[in-house]
Amino acid sequence: MEQIIALIQKLKDGTATAAEVVLLEGMLEREEDAALRQQWRNEFDQAVATSEQVLTRERTNTLLMQLHARMEEPEQHTRKQKVIRLHKAIRSYAAAVAGILLLSAMFAMYYTRLQKNRMRPLSSAPTPHLKHIRNTTGKAVIMTLPEGSQVTMDAGAVLSYDEKAARTVTLLGKASFHVTASDQHPFTVTTGDITTIALGTRFIVDASTLQAITVKLESGKVLVRNNGSIAKKDICLLPGEAFHLDTITHQYAVTKATGIPDDNASGGATVKRALLLTFTNMPLDKVFKKLATAYHTDIHFADSEVEGAYFTGQVLKTDSLQHILSAICQLNNLEFTSGDEGITLRKIR
Repeated sequence: MEQIIALIQKLKDGTATAAEVVLLEGMLEREEDAALRQQWRNEFDQAVATSEQVLTRERTNTLLMQLHARMEEPEQHTRKQKVIRLHKAIRSYAAAVAGILLLSAMFAMYYTRLQKNRMRPLSSAPTPHLKHIRNTTGKAVIMTLPEGSQVTMDAGAVLSYDEKAARTVTLLGKASFHVTASDQHPFTVTTGDITTIALGTRFIVDASTLQAITVKLESGKVLVRNNGSIAKKDICLLPGEAFHLDTITHQYAVTKATGIPDDNASGGATVKRALLLTFTNMPLDKVFKKLATAYHTDIHFADSEVEGAYFTGQVLKTDSLQHILSAICQLNNLEFTSGDEGITLRKIR
């Protein structure tokens, strides 16, 4: 740096030789500090303009132009580097902004579709119109369901049902039922794990305690299923019988109910019931085959439709095949149709 200053001073004094001017030119070209380089260039220009030249005017002008050109090259390189860095920064910023805009657009589209789906009604799953009736009168009350069946609810009992399917009810507490007959639409009462199926009968369901559930049949016939049992046995009750389940031990028993008149009794004398068939945890395919033989009717079904299903119950000679099949099919999600070739059973899809 001191040598550059000394050479510039000699140039100002007019004592610089041609060799010294060339040396000064090279040193200024290698100077990295742009501010110093600009300052020295100004001093160089002033010295050339005011001092007596040791070189010819043409040579001095040529050297001056070369010196200016070489001194400007680093500055131009520096400016180019700054421009390149600026362009890179702008491109990075633009890419980030574009990414944010793309994500925002995708979120807006997703949110719009989500709102449309929320507002779209679910026509495939109609909302059930559940009705709950609680007896808070402190005494037994009688009510009639929309389809005509009559229910006597004890104090505190709660009855729930779908207004569009009133023959399927849920009971908490104790109630007696006088069910209107319907072969195609059995009456179903569910309390806890116990489901009682009736076609047209009078029966009592008592679930007023947590430890026990009792189903007493007054007239007609009902099927009782213990849904909490692995075997899911179907118990067929006859008039005067009662089904008792201990919900703690899951043990059950069928006994002769007290205080219930036997429809088969006349003048106080008990008449032995004429049994046609008795089933004890029998596979359902064998049950249907025995019924077909007993009623001299062809019953058609696929083995896969009844695989793993069992039935326990009794069939009287006075029972119609339609009633028996309706009750069994209701408990096993089956349906049947009658035709010229007999009866066909199939799973409800």
